[in-house]
Amino acid sequence: MSRRSEWKKAREGMLAQTNENRGVEARENIPDINCGLCKNFSENAYSSDGRGFCRILKVGSDINAEAPVYVMEGEASFMTVFNKDAAKCKYYVKMDLVDTDGTECADPSYRRAQRQMEKILK
Repeated sequence: MSRRSEWKKAREGMLAQTNENRGVEARENIPDINCGLCKNFSENAYSSDGRGFCRILKVGSDINAEAPVYVMEGEASFMTVFNKDAAKCKYYVKMDLVDTDGTECADPSYRRAQRQMEKILK
């Protein structure tokens, strides 16, 4: 797979997740097992809207398919959002500490989308 086609696939995957026609209530409902609580999720600090990357999976992965697809090779990481259902992902590892207070911890690897995570952690 060429580098250009990898990036095209990454873009299509990201847009498919963020352009879903869902109402506000549907976006606020977060599954118990979600990418945002996984140690392998790295939130995009620039946009801070819940988009991020998986540190293990690469472009072409699909964790919500009937038979999940795990791509481990490639340069581009799997793009995901914090509230994506990760119940079928075999690489899901729940975090020990989730910082829901932005003033509490300066390390972005522990910081998560504050309002939504407060609802499921408390």
